[in-house]
Amino acid sequence: MEGCSKTLRIEEEYVQRHKTSKALYEKARNLFPRGVTHDSRYMRPFPIYITRAKGCRKWDVDGNEYIDYWMGHGALILGHLHPIVTEAVLDQAKKGTHYGASHELEIQWAEKITKLVPSARGGFVEFTSSGTEATSMALRLARAYTGSKKIVRFAGHFHGWHDYLLPGYQAPYKAGGGCAGIPEEALQNIVVIPPNNVEALEDAMKGGDVAGVILEPSGASMGHVPMEGDFLRKLRSLTEKYQSVLIFDEVVTGFRDAPGGAQEAYGIIPDLTTLGKIVGGGYPGAAVTGKRDIMGMLDYELAPKRSRLGKVPHPGTFNANPQSAAAGNACLGIIAEGKVNPYVNALGEKMKKRLNEVFDELRIKGMAWGGSPSIVNIGFGISPEDIKVSSFDDLARLSKLLGNPGDGALNKAMINRGVHFMGQRAILSVAHTETDIEFTVNAFRDSLKQMLDEGLLNQYRLK
Repeated sequence: MEGCSKTLRIEEEYVQRHKTSKALYEKARNLFPRGVTHDSRYMRPFPIYITRAKGCRKWDVDGNEYIDYWMGHGALILGHLHPIVTEAVLDQAKKGTHYGASHELEIQWAEKITKLVPSARGGFVEFTSSGTEATSMALRLARAYTGSKKIVRFAGHFHGWHDYLLPGYQAPYKAGGGCAGIPEEALQNIVVIPPNNVEALEDAMKGGDVAGVILEPSGASMGHVPMEGDFLRKLRSLTEKYQSVLIFDEVVTGFRDAPGGAQEAYGIIPDLTTLGKIVGGGYPGAAVTGKRDIMGMLDYELAPKRSRLGKVPHPGTFNANPQSAAAGNACLGIIAEGKVNPYVNALGEKMKKRLNEVFDELRIKGMAWGGSPSIVNIGFGISPEDIKVSSFDDLARLSKLLGNPGDGALNKAMINRGVHFMGQRAILSVAHTETDIEFTVNAFRDSLKQMLDEGLLNQYRLK
């Protein structure tokens, strides 16, 4: 990875280094709304285009090499092209990618989930193709099982893009965060409350008509706003008291915070768990798992005994397809050995510490933190007190405080130095090393210095 020129401004250098990416983006703008295929990949003046990846490295169309901290949006805890996962996928590809029938790999895949995830033990597993589908299914199961309609969700938590759970993810939180294309009728049975607020939670539940409560157990948007352990314990108690289904959305934290996910790390077992990302080993795959009586609402024989409407229907062309099953089965086999999670967690904690040292060294107000040990969030203009959120006002204030100076200048400055952050976030994998962390810290220091020179951090300077 080449060093960064000191004569060009950040954006000028970015454009100069990525001429082929710019040309591809100009083509893409005529094909895709906003020019990209995922909102978070949108970047001004254009995103980089990748040609190949291996381990924790990837290379773009202009020949630039990067340390990757997207890691497949968090799916690749084993890194790119892990040999065991890759071999399993290639072997399965030779046998067929879709049988339109049951197969043994789906059984092996589910068995690993029931052994690793506490809420899955003694329960059932249902496969879907994405985390959004999994959370949608979890809501339907909770409603079918309880006979109630209301779902409680926490402001700022992300559960996919379907109608019921996208509102409330972004401001205005208190009003449910209405979204274009989503009818107001979809919001009538969704109750949005602030995180870490026991009083608001009990107020929402005391009517006894709440089918379920869903949350990211590590905190909103990959731990951006951490959840408190004491609050999670109270949440478990209240959902039991009011006979509501507690749903942990572990699409991100599943098999990451611990082999059994955040629920294992916190020692709090939900009724249902949604899984995605790592569960598919880097391939499209997700699941809902949990108690047999709730998951039984999908069963032709069990469901009619509880509901006059019969079973919850669930078709899905790619449910547990052999290719994803092969990848997920191989990945979870490695997770089950117990070596991956301690390694990535320790690496994440070290990265947070080192980045915070840079903030202190350069006298810049900002910090690195995370709800999940192996996911590092980076923000300007905040302190530890600012991420202690228990009201809508707290959340709105944090959103306003968090800076993205210079129209994402940090991202571009880091890319110029061979580091690809996921916005202002870094996701660790077992393929990263301490040497990679030190390279990243040095690139971060140099990037902040350049931003200071360009006057982009004046409002964050400490006296």
